[in-house]
Amino acid sequence: MLNPDDFLAYGKEYHAIESVMRLQAVKRWHMIDTTRTQNLAEHSANVAVLAAMIAFTAPSFWFDDHSAIAMAALVHDIAEAFTGDIPSHTKRYLSDVKELEQSVIHPVFKLGITINDHSKALIKLCDLADGVRFIRLHGVDMTASHAQEGLEDQIITKFDQLTTGGWPSNVIDHVRQHVMFYAYERE
Repeated sequence: MLNPDDFLAYGKEYHAIESVMRLQAVKRWHMIDTTRTQNLAEHSANVAVLAAMIAFTAPSFWFDDHSAIAMAALVHDIAEAFTGDIPSHTKRYLSDVKELEQSVIHPVFKLGITINDHSKALIKLCDLADGVRFIRLHGVDMTASHAQEGLEDQIITKFDQLTTGGWPSNVIDHVRQHVMFYAYERE
């Protein structure tokens, strides 16, 4: 049985604060050679600002309130403050990783952040785009190239799902334009 208290250095009283304290210590891309380190705080901020901006400027009022999206994006990887950045290819082999991640998230980061599936999809696209951008700019070997290709495949799949999932074409075009410009700095 998972005991979230086993992950805490300062005890239950400071669980939420400890989550915040650890964000800048958790390194992303630890299995890929890069020219610099990206931490969880930087990644979370990038995803939050990008998602909020896209939601705020999107046509048709398709997304939830952009401030709710920003908050959800800021904490989208909060469990990693305790688990570390577990690579996607590893998560596929861990049957209880979702349970583990949910068990280490302080309830304050679960309450009051309710967004719809459209907004969750936007956050996921921004998450993937930040990965592509970072690896494109800072990855240095074939492992990095393969990781970037995997992220790009996930972006393509996600956009295909949106197209068949009833998203208006003008919203898809808006999101695609901004996500792809962020990832590649070109249209």
